[in-house]
Amino acid sequence: MTYDLHGTWDKTDKYVGAALDAHTNLTEIDQTLNLLWRNEIVPAQVTLGLGFYGRSSTLKDPTCTKPGCLFATGGMAGPCTNSSGTLSYAEIQQVIANGAKVELYEAAAVKIVTWNKTQWVSYDDADTLGMKVTYANKRCLGGQVSSDPTKHHPRR
Repeated sequence: MTYDLHGTWDKTDKYVGAALDAHTNLTEIDQTLNLLWRNEIVPAQVTLGLGFYGRSSTLKDPTCTKPGCLFATGGMAGPCTNSSGTLSYAEIQQVIANGAKVELYEAAAVKIVTWNKTQWVSYDDADTLGMKVTYANKRCLGGQVSSDPTKHHPRR
């Protein structure tokens, strides 16, 4: 599972704390997979699970929106998910359509959206999912797929 690496539960974790970070951060995924390689796990036996939703937060300081900044609580519940700290892809797209700021964090292969001065969400879209597929294919992970999400095929 290479999603839900971070979320509102981090707030009570004495090692992580209430720091913003993407729940699908490729930098952390890579570090974790390196533990497997050091233990001689065959890459073809590992698949990269991807989440198609976002983990959201309410910023503690509206001027600090970068990963590592602090959050106060989960983000406002969306109209469909009705859950603080989680937004569906459709809800995120609506937030973006309403004028939110979107930033690509290329090293982490995630996008971050900020809006309403205090709302923050990390998520994946076609761009970042493509980056993760490229990563998986370069490392010969199991379940390789085409970078075109409409042309999935099993690993050959």
